[in-house]
Amino acid sequence: MINLLNIMRALADPTRLRIVFLVLRLELSVGELVQILDQSQPRVSRHIRILDEAGLLERRKEGSWVFLRPADILTDSPLTSLLAQADVTQAKAFQRDVLRLDEVRNARTDMAAAYFAAHAEEWDSLRSLHIADSEVEARLAQILHSAPLGRVLDVGTGTGRIVELFAGDAERFVAVDNSPEMLRLARAKLAYLSPEIASKVDIQLGDFNMLPVADGTFDTVIFHQVLHYAQHPEAVIAEAIRTLAPGGRLVIVDFAAHNLEELRTIHAHARLGFADDFMKKAFSSHGLQMLHQTALEAGELVVKVWMGQKLSSAAPNPKNILGSKNNLRIVA
Repeated sequence: MINLLNIMRALADPTRLRIVFLVLRLELSVGELVQILDQSQPRVSRHIRILDEAGLLERRKEGSWVFLRPADILTDSPLTSLLAQADVTQAKAFQRDVLRLDEVRNARTDMAAAYFAAHAEEWDSLRSLHIADSEVEARLAQILHSAPLGRVLDVGTGTGRIVELFAGDAERFVAVDNSPEMLRLARAKLAYLSPEIASKVDIQLGDFNMLPVADGTFDTVIFHQVLHYAQHPEAVIAEAIRTLAPGGRLVIVDFAAHNLEELRTIHAHARLGFADDFMKKAFSSHGLQMLHQTALEAGELVVKVWMGQKLSSAAPNPKNILGSKNNLRIVA
Protein backbone atom coordinates (compact mmCIF):
# COMPACT_ATOMS: atom_id res chain seq x y z
CA MET A 1 0.00 0.00 0.00
CA ILE A 2 1.34 3.43 -0.89
CA ASN A 3 1.79 6.17 1.67
CA LEU A 4 -0.29 8.85 -0.03
CA LEU A 5 0.54 11.58 2.48
CA ASN A 6 4.32 11.18 2.02
CA ILE A 7 3.93 11.10 -1.76
CA MET A 8 1.80 14.24 -1.85
CA ARG A 9 4.24 16.06 0.42
CA ALA A 10 7.14 15.04 -1.78
CA LEU A 11 5.40 16.18 -4.97
CA ALA A 12 4.14 19.46 -3.48
CA ASP A 13 7.47 21.20 -4.10
CA PRO A 14 7.86 22.58 -7.68
CA THR A 15 11.53 21.55 -7.95
CA ARG A 16 10.78 18.00 -6.87
CA LEU A 17 7.94 17.81 -9.35
CA ARG A 18 10.34 18.97 -12.07
CA ILE A 19 12.80 16.25 -11.06
CA VAL A 20 10.07 13.61 -11.34
CA PHE A 21 9.07 14.72 -14.84
CA LEU A 22 12.72 14.77 -15.90
CA VAL A 23 13.60 11.26 -14.69
CA LEU A 24 10.40 9.95 -16.26
CA ARG A 25 11.93 11.08 -19.56
CA LEU A 26 15.50 9.93 -18.98
CA GLU A 27 17.60 8.26 -16.28
CA LEU A 28 19.86 11.05 -15.03
CA SER A 29 22.88 11.48 -12.79
CA VAL A 30 22.81 13.88 -9.87
CA GLY A 31 25.30 16.10 -11.70
CA GLU A 32 23.10 16.20 -14.79
CA LEU A 33 20.10 17.22 -12.67
CA VAL A 34 22.19 20.00 -11.10
CA GLN A 35 23.02 21.20 -14.61
CA ILE A 36 19.42 21.09 -15.79
CA LEU A 37 17.83 22.66 -12.72
CA ASP A 38 20.62 25.27 -12.33
CA GLN A 39 20.64 24.79 -8.56
CA SER A 40 23.39 23.88 -6.10
CA GLN A 41 24.24 20.21 -5.64
CA PRO A 42 23.38 20.20 -1.89
CA ARG A 43 19.94 21.63 -2.66
CA VAL A 44 19.28 19.14 -5.48
CA SER A 45 20.54 16.28 -3.31
CA ARG A 46 18.10 17.27 -0.55
CA HIS A 47 15.18 17.16 -3.01
CA ILE A 48 16.36 13.78 -4.28
CA ARG A 49 16.53 12.43 -0.73
CA ILE A 50 12.93 13.45 -0.06
CA LEU A 51 11.74 11.82 -3.30
CA ASP A 52 13.75 8.71 -2.49
CA GLU A 53 12.29 8.46 1.02
CA ALA A 54 8.79 8.78 -0.45
CA GLY A 55 9.54 5.80 -2.71
CA LEU A 56 9.31 7.84 -5.92
CA LEU A 57 12.91 7.48 -7.11
CA GLU A 58 15.54 4.74 -7.19
CA ARG A 59 19.26 5.49 -6.85
CA ARG A 60 22.10 3.56 -8.45
CA LYS A 61 25.75 4.21 -7.69
CA GLU A 62 28.26 3.66 -10.51
CA GLY A 63 31.77 4.54 -9.43
CA SER A 64 31.66 8.16 -8.31
CA TRP A 65 28.35 8.79 -10.13
CA VAL A 66 24.83 8.32 -8.76
CA PHE A 67 22.04 7.78 -11.29
CA LEU A 68 18.32 8.21 -10.66
CA ARG A 69 15.40 6.48 -12.29
CA PRO A 70 11.66 6.42 -11.51
CA ALA A 71 10.53 3.84 -8.98
CA ASP A 72 7.73 1.43 -9.87
CA ILE A 73 5.17 3.68 -8.21
CA LEU A 74 5.79 6.27 -10.94
CA THR A 75 5.61 3.79 -13.80
CA ASP A 76 3.12 1.14 -12.66
CA SER A 77 0.47 2.54 -10.34
CA PRO A 78 -2.58 4.84 -10.47
CA LEU A 79 -0.11 7.72 -10.09
CA THR A 80 1.28 6.86 -13.55
CA SER A 81 -1.86 7.92 -15.43
CA LEU A 82 -2.23 11.04 -13.30
CA LEU A 83 1.28 12.23 -14.20
CA ALA A 84 0.77 11.27 -17.85
CA GLN A 85 -2.28 13.51 -18.06
CA ALA A 86 -0.55 16.48 -16.43
CA ASP A 87 0.26 19.23 -18.93
CA VAL A 88 3.48 20.85 -17.79
CA THR A 89 4.58 22.07 -21.21
CA GLN A 90 3.26 25.59 -20.55
CA ALA A 91 5.38 26.11 -17.46
CA LYS A 92 8.42 28.23 -18.29
CA ALA A 93 10.63 26.37 -15.82
CA PHE A 94 9.77 23.06 -17.43
CA GLN A 95 10.34 24.47 -20.93
CA ARG A 96 13.87 25.39 -19.82
CA ASP A 97 14.28 21.94 -18.30
CA VAL A 98 13.41 20.28 -21.61
CA LEU A 99 15.97 22.39 -23.48
CA ARG A 100 18.66 21.54 -20.94
CA LEU A 101 17.65 17.89 -21.06
CA ASP A 102 18.41 18.00 -24.79
CA GLU A 103 21.81 19.49 -23.91
CA VAL A 104 22.46 16.51 -21.64
CA ARG A 105 21.50 14.11 -24.43
CA ASN A 106 23.82 15.93 -26.82
CA ALA A 107 26.66 15.89 -24.28
CA ARG A 108 26.27 12.13 -23.90
CA THR A 109 26.34 11.71 -27.67
CA ASP A 110 29.47 13.87 -27.97
CA MET A 111 31.17 11.85 -25.24
CA ALA A 112 30.32 8.61 -27.02
CA ALA A 113 31.54 9.95 -30.36
CA ALA A 114 34.85 11.00 -28.80
CA TYR A 115 35.30 7.56 -27.27
CA PHE A 116 34.55 5.80 -30.55
CA ALA A 117 36.94 8.10 -32.42
CA ALA A 118 39.72 7.38 -29.93
CA HIS A 119 39.26 3.62 -30.30
CA ALA A 120 38.22 3.45 -33.96
CA GLU A 121 41.54 2.15 -35.27
CA GLU A 122 41.75 -0.54 -32.59
CA TRP A 123 38.18 -1.75 -33.20
CA ASP A 124 38.48 -1.58 -36.98
CA SER A 125 41.52 -3.86 -36.84
CA LEU A 126 39.47 -6.46 -34.96
CA ARG A 127 36.41 -6.10 -37.21
CA SER A 128 38.56 -6.70 -40.28
CA LEU A 129 39.26 -10.22 -39.00
CA HIS A 130 35.66 -11.44 -39.03
CA ILE A 131 32.29 -11.21 -40.78
CA ALA A 132 30.48 -7.86 -40.76
CA ASP A 133 28.69 -6.94 -37.54
CA SER A 134 25.47 -6.38 -39.49
CA GLU A 135 25.41 -10.03 -40.58
CA VAL A 136 26.08 -11.24 -37.05
CA GLU A 137 23.29 -9.02 -35.72
CA ALA A 138 20.87 -10.25 -38.39
CA ARG A 139 21.54 -13.88 -37.47
CA LEU A 140 21.27 -13.11 -33.76
CA ALA A 141 17.90 -11.42 -34.35
CA GLN A 142 16.67 -14.44 -36.31
CA ILE A 143 17.65 -16.80 -33.50
CA LEU A 144 16.29 -14.64 -30.67
CA HIS A 145 12.97 -14.00 -32.39
CA SER A 146 12.26 -17.72 -32.67
CA ALA A 147 10.47 -17.19 -29.33
CA PRO A 148 9.29 -14.18 -27.29
CA LEU A 149 12.18 -12.41 -25.58
CA GLY A 150 10.30 -11.77 -22.35
CA ARG A 151 12.58 -10.44 -19.62
CA VAL A 152 16.07 -9.91 -21.05
CA LEU A 153 19.49 -9.68 -19.36
CA ASP A 154 22.31 -8.28 -21.52
CA VAL A 155 25.60 -9.27 -19.85
CA GLY A 156 28.53 -7.00 -20.65
CA THR A 157 26.41 -4.52 -22.55
CA GLY A 158 29.40 -2.34 -23.46
CA THR A 159 28.22 0.43 -25.74
CA GLY A 160 24.60 -0.71 -25.52
CA ARG A 161 24.23 -2.11 -29.02
CA ILE A 162 22.12 -5.06 -27.84
CA VAL A 163 19.88 -2.66 -25.93
CA GLU A 164 19.45 -0.64 -29.09
CA LEU A 165 18.57 -3.71 -31.15
CA PHE A 166 16.28 -5.68 -28.85
CA ALA A 167 14.88 -3.58 -25.99
CA GLY A 168 11.81 -2.71 -28.05
CA ASP A 169 10.82 -6.40 -28.26
CA ALA A 170 11.45 -7.19 -24.60
CA GLU A 171 9.01 -7.15 -21.71
CA ARG A 172 11.81 -5.82 -19.51
CA PHE A 173 15.48 -5.26 -20.33
CA VAL A 174 18.40 -5.17 -17.87
CA ALA A 175 21.86 -4.27 -19.20
CA VAL A 176 24.89 -4.97 -16.99
CA ASP A 177 28.54 -3.98 -17.39
CA ASN A 178 31.44 -3.64 -14.95
CA SER A 179 32.69 -0.42 -16.55
CA PRO A 180 31.02 2.88 -15.55
CA GLU A 181 32.47 4.41 -18.72
CA MET A 182 30.79 1.78 -20.88
CA LEU A 183 27.49 2.27 -19.07
CA ARG A 184 27.64 5.97 -19.86
CA LEU A 185 28.13 5.06 -23.52
CA ALA A 186 25.09 2.78 -23.32
CA ARG A 187 23.05 5.59 -21.81
CA ALA A 188 24.00 7.82 -24.74
CA LYS A 189 22.04 5.42 -26.96
CA LEU A 190 19.24 4.98 -24.44
CA ALA A 191 18.66 8.72 -24.51
CA TYR A 192 17.40 8.50 -28.10
CA LEU A 193 15.09 5.53 -27.71
CA SER A 194 11.39 6.25 -27.46
CA PRO A 195 10.13 6.90 -23.89
CA GLU A 196 8.06 3.69 -24.08
CA ILE A 197 11.15 1.60 -24.84
CA ALA A 198 13.53 3.50 -22.55
CA SER A 199 11.17 3.01 -19.59
CA LYS A 200 11.65 -0.78 -19.91
CA VAL A 201 15.45 -0.58 -19.75
CA ASP A 202 17.47 -0.77 -16.54
CA ILE A 203 21.23 -0.15 -16.87
CA GLN A 204 23.29 -1.49 -13.94
CA LEU A 205 26.89 -1.72 -12.82
CA GLY A 206 27.80 -5.35 -12.24
CA ASP A 207 30.30 -8.13 -12.90
CA PHE A 208 29.54 -11.24 -14.92
CA ASN A 209 31.15 -13.38 -12.21
CA MET A 210 28.45 -12.30 -9.73
CA LEU A 211 25.47 -10.78 -11.50
CA PRO A 212 23.41 -8.33 -9.40
CA VAL A 213 20.09 -10.08 -10.08
CA ALA A 214 18.01 -12.76 -8.39
CA ASP A 215 17.74 -16.43 -9.35
CA GLY A 216 15.31 -17.35 -12.12
CA THR A 217 14.58 -13.74 -13.09
CA PHE A 218 15.05 -13.74 -16.87
CA ASP A 219 13.65 -15.45 -19.95
CA THR A 220 16.57 -14.49 -22.20
CA VAL A 221 20.23 -13.91 -21.28
CA ILE A 222 22.62 -12.60 -23.95
CA PHE A 223 26.42 -12.53 -24.10
CA HIS A 224 27.51 -10.61 -27.20
CA GLN A 225 31.30 -10.81 -27.72
CA VAL A 226 31.85 -10.78 -23.95
CA LEU A 227 32.72 -14.31 -22.79
CA HIS A 228 36.26 -14.24 -24.21
CA TYR A 229 37.12 -11.70 -21.47
CA ALA A 230 36.31 -14.25 -18.74
CA GLN A 231 39.18 -15.93 -16.88
CA HIS A 232 36.80 -18.73 -15.88
CA PRO A 233 34.12 -18.85 -18.61
CA GLU A 234 32.37 -21.99 -17.38
CA ALA A 235 31.75 -20.32 -14.00
CA VAL A 236 30.42 -17.24 -15.82
CA ILE A 237 28.05 -19.44 -17.84
CA ALA A 238 26.86 -21.15 -14.65
CA GLU A 239 26.20 -17.75 -13.08
CA ALA A 240 24.15 -16.71 -16.14
CA ILE A 241 22.14 -19.93 -16.02
CA ARG A 242 21.34 -19.19 -12.36
CA THR A 243 19.46 -16.08 -13.48
CA LEU A 244 17.33 -17.93 -16.05
CA ALA A 245 13.74 -18.95 -15.39
CA PRO A 246 12.82 -22.55 -16.31
CA GLY A 247 12.57 -22.70 -20.09
CA GLY A 248 14.66 -19.52 -20.39
CA ARG A 249 17.30 -19.20 -23.11
CA LEU A 250 20.99 -18.35 -22.95
CA VAL A 251 22.48 -16.99 -26.19
CA ILE A 252 26.24 -16.57 -26.56
CA VAL A 253 27.87 -14.82 -29.51
CA ASP A 254 31.64 -15.22 -29.56
CA PHE A 255 34.57 -16.48 -31.61
CA ALA A 256 35.24 -20.11 -32.44
CA ALA A 257 38.54 -21.38 -31.06
CA HIS A 258 41.48 -19.73 -32.88
CA ASN A 259 45.21 -19.12 -32.59
CA LEU A 260 45.51 -15.33 -32.93
CA GLU A 261 47.65 -14.74 -29.85
CA GLU A 262 47.85 -10.99 -30.52
CA LEU A 263 44.24 -10.67 -29.34
CA ARG A 264 45.46 -11.39 -25.82
CA THR A 265 47.88 -8.47 -25.80
CA ILE A 266 46.13 -5.97 -28.08
CA HIS A 267 42.50 -6.54 -27.08
CA ALA A 268 42.91 -8.16 -23.63
CA HIS A 269 41.09 -11.37 -24.59
CA ALA A 270 41.47 -13.94 -21.81
CA ARG A 271 40.32 -16.80 -24.06
CA LEU A 272 41.07 -17.36 -27.73
CA GLY A 273 37.54 -18.34 -28.66
CA PHE A 274 35.60 -21.47 -27.71
CA ALA A 275 35.20 -24.96 -29.11
CA ASP A 276 31.75 -26.45 -29.54
CA ASP A 277 32.63 -29.28 -27.15
CA PHE A 278 33.50 -26.79 -24.41
CA MET A 279 30.20 -24.97 -24.86
CA LYS A 280 28.14 -28.18 -24.91
CA LYS A 281 29.78 -29.38 -21.72
CA ALA A 282 29.38 -26.03 -19.97
CA PHE A 283 25.69 -25.94 -20.92
CA SER A 284 24.81 -29.51 -19.99
CA SER A 285 26.76 -29.42 -16.72
CA HIS A 286 24.48 -26.69 -15.45
CA GLY A 287 21.09 -27.83 -16.70
CA LEU A 288 21.03 -26.24 -20.14
CA GLN A 289 19.99 -28.10 -23.30
CA MET A 290 21.86 -26.98 -26.43
CA LEU A 291 19.19 -25.94 -28.94
CA HIS A 292 21.15 -24.25 -31.65
CA GLN A 293 24.62 -23.43 -32.88
CA THR A 294 25.71 -21.71 -36.03
CA ALA A 295 28.98 -20.53 -37.56
CA LEU A 296 29.43 -17.28 -39.51
CA GLU A 297 32.61 -17.59 -41.53
CA ALA A 298 34.50 -14.76 -43.22
CA GLY A 299 38.07 -13.72 -42.52
CA GLU A 300 40.46 -15.24 -40.01
CA LEU A 301 37.96 -15.41 -37.14
CA VAL A 302 34.76 -17.47 -37.21
CA VAL A 303 31.87 -16.00 -35.22
CA LYS A 304 29.70 -18.58 -33.47
CA VAL A 305 26.24 -18.30 -31.97
CA TRP A 306 25.23 -20.88 -29.37
CA MET A 307 21.78 -21.05 -27.77
CA GLY A 308 20.64 -23.26 -24.92
CA GLN A 309 17.41 -23.61 -22.96
CA LYS A 310 17.15 -24.15 -19.21
CA LEU A 311 15.53 -27.41 -18.23
CA SER A 312 12.89 -27.55 -15.52
CA SER A 313 14.15 -28.78 -12.16
CA ALA A 314 12.07 -31.91 -12.66
CA ALA A 315 13.92 -32.93 -15.80
CA PRO A 316 16.13 -35.93 -14.98
CA ASN A 317 18.39 -35.80 -18.01
CA PRO A 318 19.32 -33.02 -20.43
CA LYS A 319 19.31 -35.39 -23.40
CA ASN A 320 16.35 -35.99 -25.71
CA ILE A 321 13.94 -33.76 -23.78
CA LEU A 322 13.18 -30.78 -25.96
CA GLY A 323 13.11 -32.26 -29.43
CA SER A 324 12.63 -29.99 -32.43
CA LYS A 325 11.51 -26.45 -31.57
CA ASN A 326 10.92 -23.24 -33.47
CA ASN A 327 12.50 -24.60 -36.68
CA LEU A 328 15.98 -24.33 -35.16
CA ARG A 329 18.53 -27.09 -35.57
CA ILE A 330 18.78 -29.26 -32.47
CA VAL A 331 22.28 -30.28 -31.50
CA ALA A 332 22.66 -33.65 -29.80
